[in-house]
Amino acid sequence: MALNPEDFEDSAPRNSGDTHREATLPPEKREGYWRKVGGGSLSISIIVHGVLILVALLWLFPPIPAPRDEVQFVPGGGGGGGGGAQEKISQKRQRAVSQSMPRTRIASSASTADAVTLPDLNATLTPLTALSANTPMGGGGMGSGQGMGRGTGSGGGVGSGIGSGFGPGFGAGFVDLPKLYSSRCSPAERLAKMAANGGSPKCEEAVTKGLAWLASKQNGDGSWGQGHKGAMTGMVLLAFLGHCETPDSPKYGEKILKGITYLIDLGRNQKLPEFAGIFSETPAIVSSTYEHGIATYALGETYSFAKLGNRELPGLRDAFEKGVSIIIEKQNPKGSWAYREGVGYAVNEQNDLSVTGWQFQALKAAKHTNLKISGLNKAVDRVEDYLESTQTPDGGFGNADRAQGYNQWNLSGAALLGLQTLGGGHSGAVNKGIRWLSSELKKEPLDWSKNCYLYTWYYNTQATFQKGGDAWKEWNAQFQKQLLDNQLPDGSYKREGGGAINAATTSAAGGDADLYRTTLCTLMLEVYYRYLKVGDREDEGSSLIPVRNR
Repeated sequence: MALNPEDFEDSAPRNSGDTHREATLPPEKREGYWRKVGGGSLSISIIVHGVLILVALLWLFPPIPAPRDEVQFVPGGGGGGGGGAQEKISQKRQRAVSQSMPRTRIASSASTADAVTLPDLNATLTPLTALSANTPMGGGGMGSGQGMGRGTGSGGGVGSGIGSGFGPGFGAGFVDLPKLYSSRCSPAERLAKMAANGGSPKCEEAVTKGLAWLASKQNGDGSWGQGHKGAMTGMVLLAFLGHCETPDSPKYGEKILKGITYLIDLGRNQKLPEFAGIFSETPAIVSSTYEHGIATYALGETYSFAKLGNRELPGLRDAFEKGVSIIIEKQNPKGSWAYREGVGYAVNEQNDLSVTGWQFQALKAAKHTNLKISGLNKAVDRVEDYLESTQTPDGGFGNADRAQGYNQWNLSGAALLGLQTLGGGHSGAVNKGIRWLSSELKKEPLDWSKNCYLYTWYYNTQATFQKGGDAWKEWNAQFQKQLLDNQLPDGSYKREGGGAINAATTSAAGGDADLYRTTLCTLMLEVYYRYLKVGDREDEGSSLIPVRNR
């Protein structure tokens, strides 16, 4: 509604020097002055509406407070090896978190390498903000921030604030990371997961020390190890990724990039066509099958994390897809894998539960990339059938005689982990196997100097963690103490004792035993946050692996 001139005159400010004169003017005189300056009902309406619009804008977009010199994010680190220490990040660096940085091409020795292209992202992945190349990898900061809009933001970061759905505050998290891996990437969530699952700050300290030691052992060509470079490089990369250390990590990023490039080139540069794509310097020998499975597994997780970085990794997708295709091609009719000296993978020969463990972990990683790889679903179904077929009447998996090789104590954890994580649904077989493991643990508690089989402990740790409950509490109470008590000051671990079955110790890795031992221990201590439990993934509707009908 428009105001008349009298209303405007009553509310208009007056010049203090003309107050008496204006007060004595007759009404017609005042109206004449008003019309001379262009006054009228329309002018009043425009002015009033303008004021109302200005007030509305100020309400919707309040003034941004002046930035402080610096803001503390606690705990610091995350993906940068900070180990929970406080880290001060300047306001300028905070602003960089929300900006996309130019992509940096990582050179490969092959001139024909194609940069990895990120395929269609599944709707179940979590969209989060992009990261700058200088930003520590680790969820949101402990702080608040404001975004454009009035909706509450969501994301993997820690903090509070308003936003348009990308995440609270500055540094809200990561782009398109499967929920399976999400617990690794927020320092606060890592600590929370540890507290909830029976870990301690000492476990995280041991992990950071172990990673620092591993970083110091990298070879000049980007690899790790001497006799089994494909396997050792893959194991070390898995340990770094388990702590959300990626190619963008400020502390270890360049080392991780060199390791990834080494594996890509290793598969690409095989001299004989029948071994093209195998991640081993000696693809015809028995151990190459272990190497290939481990390296493929590591590249699969790398591919999932590549979606959240700012650097291109030439040839990564091709190398990984080729590695998975080889594993699928070499699977036996029964769903297992085997080997023979002189040819490496050997189809239609014996079934080997030990080497199968690394192959199905590579297939699991492939499922979570959402890449369309021919034969993948069928291979997963077949390996599940094979794993279940190896269960004995007492619940273990493998040879029932513990005094012999390939026995239940050494291999049951591997079979259980496959049945738990590949998605087919095997609650009866899993429950029976977990009960068997628990009974064996009561008979012979863990002892680093007497019966330490770290390969076995690695799988049993994951299997009991996935199960949870009393089985996990019993295992966790023993394995955690054994590892923490036997870590050396430099971050590596003492040589373990394996009793009668010495081949089950890490000494089987020869000159790479120290690396193998430290990666296994580091991966075990990352168990508290490395993967979500199967039950948690199903509760959150985030499992990417369909449960098949049985």
